[in-house]
Amino acid sequence: LVEDVAICMGKALNEALGEKRGIIRMGDATVSMDDALVTVAVDINGRGYPVLEDLPFSENDMFGFPTDLIRHFLESFAIEARLNLHAKILYGVNDHHKAEALFKALGRALDTATRIDERISGELPSTKEFLEH
Repeated sequence: LVEDVAICMGKALNEALGEKRGIIRMGDATVSMDDALVTVAVDINGRGYPVLEDLPFSENDMFGFPTDLIRHFLESFAIEARLNLHAKILYGVNDHHKAEALFKALGRALDTATRIDERISGELPSTKEFLEH
């Protein structure tokens, strides 16, 4: 179910962005949540590629949710959204705080990357003149 949701969300984002004309394309965010600090960077370049370097969770289960599914969700989402996704938990003790900061950072990075850049309105944010979709 988690993978299915990630696939649907990724495809929906990619479809909603269409040709990606005028978007900023890249975004990043560092988010703190009490003891946790997480950083995420995205590049909506048309090539799904997740780089999830350091996502340590101390427990295998978080309130009935297997923590290994967090990585799997992010991988599936990045591939289907056709974006480059870098995510790293810099530090933290509480798994809930690490997970919450991770998804908030992803949301903020996507918010930045999907905004319209008035300076390139209608243009593709690429020197290649195309972004795969």
